[in-house]
Amino acid sequence: MMITPTSNLLAQYLKNNPAAAPVAAKPETQNNSAAVVQYLDNQAAINMPAVSRPDFNYKNDLKSLFASNSAKILAIIPRTFNAQDKDGNGYICKGETYGTFLNAIGRLDEVKNDGFNTLHLLPIHPPGKQKAMGTAGSLYAPADFLTIDPVLIDKNDPRSPNEQFKAFIDECHKRGIKVMLDLPSCASFDMFTREPDLMAKEADGLAKTPQGWNDIRMFQPWQDECKRTLNPALLELHKKYVDWCVELGVDGIRADVARAKPPEFWDVIIPYSRKLDPEFGWLGETYTYEDASPQANMPYDRPVDTWRCGFDMIYGQYHIFHEWKTATEFTDYVKDQLANSYDVPKGKSLLGSFATHDDVSPMFHGGVDYCNLTMGLQATLPMLNPYIVDGYQTGDDYLYPYEHIHNPVTDTDNNEMTVHRGKLDIFNFSRKPGGKNPEIGDFMKNCFAFKDKYADIVNKGTFITLDKRGDKNDQVITYVRHYKGKTLLVVANKNVNKPVSCKIMVPGLKPDEKLQNLLPSYGAESRFQAADGELRAELGAARVHVFEINTPKIEQDTRTIFRQSF
Repeated sequence: MMITPTSNLLAQYLKNNPAAAPVAAKPETQNNSAAVVQYLDNQAAINMPAVSRPDFNYKNDLKSLFASNSAKILAIIPRTFNAQDKDGNGYICKGETYGTFLNAIGRLDEVKNDGFNTLHLLPIHPPGKQKAMGTAGSLYAPADFLTIDPVLIDKNDPRSPNEQFKAFIDECHKRGIKVMLDLPSCASFDMFTREPDLMAKEADGLAKTPQGWNDIRMFQPWQDECKRTLNPALLELHKKYVDWCVELGVDGIRADVARAKPPEFWDVIIPYSRKLDPEFGWLGETYTYEDASPQANMPYDRPVDTWRCGFDMIYGQYHIFHEWKTATEFTDYVKDQLANSYDVPKGKSLLGSFATHDDVSPMFHGGVDYCNLTMGLQATLPMLNPYIVDGYQTGDDYLYPYEHIHNPVTDTDNNEMTVHRGKLDIFNFSRKPGGKNPEIGDFMKNCFAFKDKYADIVNKGTFITLDKRGDKNDQVITYVRHYKGKTLLVVANKNVNKPVSCKIMVPGLKPDEKLQNLLPSYGAESRFQAADGELRAELGAARVHVFEINTPKIEQDTRTIFRQSF
């Protein structure tokens, strides 16, 4: 979760566009008086898996995907992922089809064909019903960490909730798709009243609540904060959560607001998971700079500490790309993170979080062209795993017609259909995400294919920014990625409203260099002309281009190069 102020761009856009824990079956007691046989029978019952194992070969490698910058992640809400809104009012009424684990299988071929190899499942637990936000309840206000929301279960299928979830996971794995489950950082009010030993309280005994969120209550990670001793009850809950994930075949965890618990807490939980599955991957929602902080009752972000205590990947700060005024701010950030990689264990990475479920749709920042611009950057940046929120593929603006209306039918104590405008709805039974611009998904697929084709250069290569002349407002993003004599030249216009011209200094570039854009064309036309050691560029608004150029000695001809610590 993240709290962000309403964007002026969002306001402008709106003005212009009105509109259950595993239960092992008990084996039958055999009539055998031999103590050893009885002992073995008992052990078998204790260790019997709650769900059946798949009949195909599969090995988790999510941690390695994160470390090699090879994950391509799609974030989904299972209760909306394949929901069927028959009357077109934007939300799922009684009698319509909610998203379930079993009907989600119907979209997995689409996910695979789009180029994704990892699904981030937003929380799947039953939401709290008291003091709730929305008529379904917030995904991040769980009533129970170890059970599955009944909405996600097909009532006509005889399998248990765990078995249906496992069936979905197995179908993902058959297609080479990893499954990462979201671990909420807080509890619902329902859970707060039921599990007081887990919860944090103010000096006056009232519950601690994160600023801006009335439906959730904070956990107490400490038994004694002065002595730095952890809360054993909260540790045990999280170990059970990890056990449950590994048993079902989940490949990793995204820790919501990782800073809500201290590094010492993760120093226990993450190694615990790796004893069960060495490739269990960990993504921490931790930002590089102060983000919505200082919030009441919420610690500061600790990006380096988050990496050091075992997280493989953190969010970073790409979600404020649209707020950076210049190209230099952007490239300086990339350099800073590459430098940080030498202060933490090797192979750490950043999420391509140009837009998450906590951010307004990228459509508000420049429409289709902006979406393509950020996707082209994700496909070429170092130390980064691309990340997309469901609906991006077709340009969903996440504007729901039922926003804040009264609904007499509710699953919570709230009849108001709470919505964070322009953001993916996490509070109600909303429609399946989707917009009207499938060309965004086409460009995205091409970017993923490009990243695969040039994986060595993009995932392992050095990062070199290039000098420019004539770009008085510093809008042209330009850098090269170089690896073992091969060079990719990236040129992009950060300005989404107008074209920009400049000369880019490219050491070793020859006048006869053939400049073929390796990404599809879109938007306003750009023009390029190669010369000795320079590229003359006229860039269309929000255009991104990638060229393979013959400059095998560019690292020797450059003052400063940056590389990730692997």
